[in-house]
Amino acid sequence: MTRVRLEEVTKVYGSVVAVDHVSFEVESGELFTLLGPSGCGKTTTLRIIAGFEVPETGRVYFDDVDVTYLKPYRRNTAMVFQNYALWPHMTVYENIAYGLKIRRKEIGLTEDEIRRKVKWVLELVKLEGLENRYPLQLSGGQQQRVALARALVVEPRVLLLDEPLSNLDAKLRIEMREEIKRLQKKLGITTIYVTHDQVEAMSISDRIAIMSKGRLIQYGPPHEVYFKPNSLFVADFLGRSNILYGELVEKREGYAVVHVPELDSNLVGIATVEDLPKRVAVVIRPETAKLVSERTSYRGDNLIKGIVDIAMFLGEKVEARIRVGKTSLVVYLPNTMHISIGKELAVIIPRDNTIVVPAIGERAYIS
Repeated sequence: MTRVRLEEVTKVYGSVVAVDHVSFEVESGELFTLLGPSGCGKTTTLRIIAGFEVPETGRVYFDDVDVTYLKPYRRNTAMVFQNYALWPHMTVYENIAYGLKIRRKEIGLTEDEIRRKVKWVLELVKLEGLENRYPLQLSGGQQQRVALARALVVEPRVLLLDEPLSNLDAKLRIEMREEIKRLQKKLGITTIYVTHDQVEAMSISDRIAIMSKGRLIQYGPPHEVYFKPNSLFVADFLGRSNILYGELVEKREGYAVVHVPELDSNLVGIATVEDLPKRVAVVIRPETAKLVSERTSYRGDNLIKGIVDIAMFLGEKVEARIRVGKTSLVVYLPNTMHISIGKELAVIIPRDNTIVVPAIGERAYIS
């Protein structure tokens, strides 16, 4: 297993800074995800790690070895591309065995050893019996498994995955992300994964690095970056959010009290950065809303009352938009509830689930 470390890596194309002084470390055996909107620099960063791109400045290390200028085939990495890049004229077996045959002399493999390795990886990705089929005879999910098997069979030090599930339908994406996580943990291979899908990133990753405009904005475990974002961009990009702007009234014991003019009231939330400016944003996740009942205790939490404008049954939940003061908020409610349009609704937003970040900075508009 291998540690990967980037130190102040920068990549420029003409006047465009694709990667801007990016630094992070991927632990040995970790599944680390680069997450961000299209054009943020995540794929370029992955290609620099693979050796397909050379940075203008900065260094890339595998363990303590500087591989910045090492050729891709000398790094012992394997990459799974967005379009799978399977050879259409080769069978499943031939596609998977191709990398081994290229390296046969270098690593001293016999034909029998190649067959054993391909058989092992076919069982690993659950494609036994399909080795004589061609890519066009396979489903999208099966093609994705072949691409993954081709990468794993060479036993790389680092596995690189570039948007590997983007061409699959929604149900198959869920199945395959579970499969990737299972295989990664079983093999213990250091894996760097690129996606623009927040749910995908949070469901499979040990840690996530959020990028924007070539810069690394924040990285950490999924739970940490979701509940303790360090900026308005991260708070807005991860999950669905209600964002209200206001002025900081005071800070006390890690909490911030914010006056929100649109509500004509104060809200209390967690200050996720140490030095909050006067102008701040309050982030409320729809799933944190709790219905008020006679037994509800909300001492110190945020009580919000409004009129229901829209209610949509989504199967696992009801999504309601409630009009509060001069604005409206989206909240998620139990799927057993029948919500009447025009009805008054009171919800509690716990202060521990209310996020306060600087209002300075960009919103996350996803292309």
